[in-house]
Amino acid sequence: MSGVERYGHGGDRWTAGEMFARSADTFIDFSANINPLGPPDAVMRVLREALEDKGAPVLTRYPDPRARNLKRALAKRYGLSEECLMIGNGGAELIDLVNAAVRPSRVGVMTPSFAEYEASARKRGQETVYLPTEEREGFQPEPEALFKWVRTVDLAYLGHPNNPTGLTIPYRQLLAVAEEAAIAGTVLVIDEAFLDFVPDGQAHSLLSRLMDFPTTVLLRSMTKFYALPGLRLGWGVASPDWIRRIEAHQVSWSINGLAQLAGEAALTDQFFEKATHRWLSVERDFLMDGLQKLSGVRPIPGEVNYFLLKLDSSVLEGSAGVSRRLQKALGERGILIRDCSTYPGLDDTYVRVAVRSRKENALLLQKLEEVLEKGEVF
Repeated sequence: MSGVERYGHGGDRWTAGEMFARSADTFIDFSANINPLGPPDAVMRVLREALEDKGAPVLTRYPDPRARNLKRALAKRYGLSEECLMIGNGGAELIDLVNAAVRPSRVGVMTPSFAEYEASARKRGQETVYLPTEEREGFQPEPEALFKWVRTVDLAYLGHPNNPTGLTIPYRQLLAVAEEAAIAGTVLVIDEAFLDFVPDGQAHSLLSRLMDFPTTVLLRSMTKFYALPGLRLGWGVASPDWIRRIEAHQVSWSINGLAQLAGEAALTDQFFEKATHRWLSVERDFLMDGLQKLSGVRPIPGEVNYFLLKLDSSVLEGSAGVSRRLQKALGERGILIRDCSTYPGLDDTYVRVAVRSRKENALLLQKLEEVLEKGEVF
């Protein structure tokens, strides 16, 4: 992979800086779906206090290898037993730990979806079994195909909301597929990394019903909603038996002390959560409206803090690599977007953009219009 996503993800300012001959700090990054309001004030306050403490024990002492305080805070917040919780160095570590614990021969991946699912399988030489979804079907899996797919793999991943489409799976369908997985003995991982951005997200989650489905694992991220990608922090929920099996593969002290403090503080800041939902409800509409007015670009309506964009194929006749060329044209103007041709199931007529601040969203729309009108891409 030779583009900005050569390491499989968005948010790589350093690679973009090398490609577009500018400082990594000068980009406005629409390629990573991070909350532009964060980190929360409570997080910044506790980190400052920890670093200003004489001798900075948070740096000079080993962190709690069990992340006990953070587990306790999560258990209290979500009404869970601590023995059903695990903490990870971001969602990517948890995905890899689940794979290590399950040791599957066949790994199910719905397409398009987050690259780490397949990457974790590929490095172990495991077979990947795709469950394709199509735009004409709203990027939703057909129920019978979904159930058959779950029965034919050892480990299956579902993004909910999915990345890069931003779409959730209907709750009744989640219940049905979790039940099917339990009957088949398939470990089903439901990745809810972006569910915090959905105002009534808990109503869409199997969290309160999880103990009814002993082979289902839920994953959450604190990286996106609380804007902590530099610290890396995620958590998961499963039966106590699966938690023990998964944690047995975890490297000692993988969650550093600053990340643990940040996670505890973030869970206390309910004002930040409300402010985030207010911001998103306004800015999603603003950006969607602006994108719909652009010729050659069609946003796919999602439910979270990013949009998958379809570049109009009628304008692109006979033109290959348009997503990469659009990324290049905007990158030269200091704006990063995600080229989605790297996702299995998508081609070079798809890109993804995050929702950011009003000023940044307006600039994205301005630069998109400028590039499209000049014909630099098409």
